[in-house]
Amino acid sequence: MTTSFVPDAAQPIDDDADLGSAGGNAWVDGFGVTSPDVTRYGDALRTLPDAVLLAMRNVAESEGIPIVDADTAALCALLLRHLEHGRIVEAGTGIGYLTLHLARAIPMGASIMSVEFDPVRQSQAHAFVTRDTPSAVVELRLGDPGRVIERELAGEAGAPPALIDALVLTDPALPRLDLFDQLANRIKPGGLVLVPHALRGGRVADNAEAWGGDPEVEAQRLLNRVVATDPRFTDALLLPVGDGLLVARRRA
Repeated sequence: MTTSFVPDAAQPIDDDADLGSAGGNAWVDGFGVTSPDVTRYGDALRTLPDAVLLAMRNVAESEGIPIVDADTAALCALLLRHLEHGRIVEAGTGIGYLTLHLARAIPMGASIMSVEFDPVRQSQAHAFVTRDTPSAVVELRLGDPGRVIERELAGEAGAPPALIDALVLTDPALPRLDLFDQLANRIKPGGLVLVPHALRGGRVADNAEAWGGDPEVEAQRLLNRVVATDPRFTDALLLPVGDGLLVARRRA
C-alpha cells in the first residue's frame, strides 16, 4: 500500500413534480430505511467486521460521526472492484470507513484520492488507513474537496485535465450538487458516480408537508433528480441499501 498524507453542468429540472410519498412511515434505524428486523437478518448473514473496521464503527458511534452502513460500503466496493488501473475520487473522507472498503477492494495499480475538510477527521482517517494493508494507492488530502480535486486533476500546461473512473460523493454535509456539476465531465465514459445517503432516512420520498422544507432534504431531492436526468449519464439507480445509494454511469 502507498499512502500519502497531504494537508492542505447538469440540465435544469423542475423539482416541484410530485414523486410520491412514503406517508411518513419509512423506517429509520440509525443507518438506513430498512426495518430493524430486516437489518438484523442481514447482519446475521454478513461477514463480521475485522478489528480495524470494528474500531472505526466504535469511534463513529461514540463520537456521533456519520458513516455509511456496512452493506452500502460493501456494495460500493463491489461496483468498483473491477478498476484494475483506475482512479477513484472521494469527496468527504470522514474517518475513512468507506475509503478503506474501497481501497481494499480495488486491485494493485488502481488508486483512490479522498479529500476531507476537517483536519481532526482526516487525522483519524490517516491513522486507521495506515493500520491496514490495501494493495491500492491511497491518497488522503486535507482541504476544500472542490478546490483540492480540481487542483489534483488539473493537467500540466497545455495538457487536458485528468479523467477519473469513479466519483464518490460520500459526505452529505458537503455541497454535493455543486461537486457533481463541477466534476461530472471529469468522469470517463463508462465511469460511475456513487452518492451514499441518498434517501435521508426515507424523508426524500415524503411529500413537502412531511419534510417541511428541510433544506437538507430539499437539496438531496434535487441532487437525486439532477443525477437521474442528466443526459451525460445513464443507468441511474436509487438503491434502497442502508440510507440509499444513488448510482449512475457516464455515457460512452
